Amino acid sequence: MKKIFFLVALAATIPVSAQLLRHNFDEEGNTFIQGIARAQFWARYTETNPGTTVQGRPVNNVFDLSVRRYRLGFFAQVQKNWLFYVLMGNNNLNQNTLRTTDFRLLDLMAQYSFSPQLSIGVGKATFPAAGRYSNNFANGSMLTLDPSIYYLNTSGHFDDVGRRLGVYAKGQLGKFEYFVSAQSPAYPTEKMRGDFNYTKGHTNLLTSSYLKYEFWDDEASRLLTTGGAGTYLGSKRILNVGIGYEYLPNMREINTGTATTTHDYFNLGIDLFLDTPISDQNDAITAYLSLNTIHFGNDYIRNVGANSIFEGGTSLNGAGNAYPVTGTGNTVFLQLGYLFPKWESTKIRVQPNIGWKFADYKALNSYMNAYMVGVNTYFNGQKSKLSLGYENRPVFSKISKEETRRLGTFVLQYQIEL
Repeated sequence: MKKIFFLVALAATIPVSAQLLRHNFDEEGNTFIQGIARAQFWARYTETNPGTTVQGRPVNNVFDLSVRRYRLGFFAQVQKNWLFYVLMGNNNLNQNTLRTTDFRLLDLMAQYSFSPQLSIGVGKATFPAAGRYSNNFANGSMLTLDPSIYYLNTSGHFDDVGRRLGVYAKGQLGKFEYFVSAQSPAYPTEKMRGDFNYTKGHTNLLTSSYLKYEFWDDEASRLLTTGGAGTYLGSKRILNVGIGYEYLPNMREINTGTATTTHDYFNLGIDLFLDTPISDQNDAITAYLSLNTIHFGNDYIRNVGANSIFEGGTSLNGAGNAYPVTGTGNTVFLQLGYLFPKWESTKIRVQPNIGWKFADYKALNSYMNAYMVGVNTYFNGQKSKLSLGYENRPVFSKISKEETRRLGTFVLQYQIEL
């Protein structure tokens, strides 16, 4: 316990000028403490869904400022095989939450490595599942803005900001890297149970696994949370294919007269990730493609609006910038990015990117298509990054369950990381 208190105190006193807020306890760097500090600031213009209100007044468009994410923590290897990780912070510090947001414990993990082939861990964390970004995206290196909302299928209902309590095993077997876990989900609220017919009583264990084959460079995932990088900016040659799943039995319970039907949650995904330089000038391409089949029961659809400050809504989407991002059906997600070559006169790098989310949800009578386009400007890699993104989303009718119109959101994000 004294050693942990010492590490916390030391993390707070490491100067910003230290290399990546890191202090080695031995010359080889086998024992160390590594600080983490990151924030993402948003300026946003939103074309709001029909019937949206803010503080009781109808609005058609809104401009707002917010802090999308803020993180502070450390991980420490106090002995060669022991790793300890703490991350604090929160999401969505906006005009709605400015007085009420809390600085909460996000991740708390301990991991022991027997060998490169086997590490075991326990704690509160995100756990790899049905895809590279499924519950385990690295939000500090995203290619497009906020792809995470497509993959956090139970976010806020059976977890805390994507985190659950669990145990896991991971390791590298030649070119294969594997993750397996068992987790205790958070209990949904009574309102959530009523709105989505979640089963009452004790929630079952959720299990998940992800297996990937690394054709080129090894991504070297030290922790569960260090997988899922969105782009390496030409510093690695990565080509991976992966397959994974996430399963929660008896997630939903629907009563129809005298009969009761239960539905499991099951998400099966396969994906491909490519990130590589393509010339001596270090220009690089990034590509990601995932295919998922998701089951909650045929009537399940859920709308999510990232960083919402909105109320009301008369369409199926609900308020503000929300739209159907998860449900029973098949989904496709695609990202493409190109990093321009290095310039001799500056460290600045520019990376235009596009994204597309397609879903054939059984609860809708139209396909769901969302489109993203943006550009990242890197002043010092991921440590100082300005991103401009536009997302175009569908709006669905409550009655016909068909797409009736399309609306958009512009986001200017600045990310700083120490």
